[in-house]
Amino acid sequence: MSENQIVSSQVGTKLLFENERVRVWDLCLAPGESTGFHCHTNDYLYVVIGGGTLQGVHADGKRKPAEKMGDGEVRFRNIDGEDIHEAINVGSTPWRNIIVELKDASSLS
Repeated sequence: MSENQIVSSQVGTKLLFENERVRVWDLCLAPGESTGFHCHTNDYLYVVIGGGTLQGVHADGKRKPAEKMGDGEVRFRNIDGEDIHEAINVGSTPWRNIIVELKDASSLS
């Protein structure tokens, strides 16, 4: 990631729901499409819809191994501070998942 590259706070394609406790996103990527670099500041989980193959890229440009995931698979990410990355659909079919961000508990009082 270059110093001039914009990092988005939008972690999905479309915001579906938000309240004081959670933020729910729909993420859809065509084959070869990327999310672009974005920043997570809250713990989150995502549910894979339909399956596919996704590859993560760290902020420094280093690529993670591509991961094949199945329909209904759930992944949880614990965030300590912030996590800047992008995700690329390296599969041959559309990628979709639902992301649930868990807002900071200190903001719930």
